[in-house]
Amino acid sequence: MGFNGEVLVGRGEAFIGAIDRFWNWYEEVLADWPLRDGWHAVHVRTPAFGDELAELAQAVDGPILACWVFESDLGHVRGISDAGQWEAWLNPAYAAQLHAMTAVDEENSDGSYPSGTPRRQARREQLEMEYAAELDADRPAAARAAAAWAAQSGLHVDAAHLEEILATRWELFAQRGFFAMLAVLGLADPKDKGSEAG
Repeated sequence: MGFNGEVLVGRGEAFIGAIDRFWNWYEEVLADWPLRDGWHAVHVRTPAFGDELAELAQAVDGPILACWVFESDLGHVRGISDAGQWEAWLNPAYAAQLHAMTAVDEENSDGSYPSGTPRRQARREQLEMEYAAELDADRPAAARAAAAWAAQSGLHVDAAHLEEILATRWELFAQRGFFAMLAVLGLADPKDKGSEAG
């Protein structure tokens, strides 16, 4: 079984207090990694759904970064600050695969693509290629938005470095990609112990 759950990143005691209110520290928090300059990364069992991440940012009155990881295979990164909201994917090829499988299941509600048929497989492959192309095309804009998030957070990073992180294939360990992103942002050491979480 791989790494599951969401890693939330924020700054100061307000962040720690908000995590305790939103998730209950003793029941939902699986790990806490102190980062640089008062920042923390906290692994919570249950991801933030809907508007919960925005509510957390409002409670903290500061920038928030989150990465939902599924079985170590992919990571969905979201950021909120005064610069706005943004999202990106770690291991987007796997995200495209899951998206395609879900879409074909939904399309098959009328029996259009019966299970196990070549037609269903072809449709899944078509959608997977389309979704993968969309995520690849979105990557530069996501990296620029992440750099804007960093600037609003008092951090300085070249968007090109963030794009490299997003383009890297973090097979088996998507969470390491997120901690590599934190290192590029200057919040964590490149070999931060959190990157080995499993």
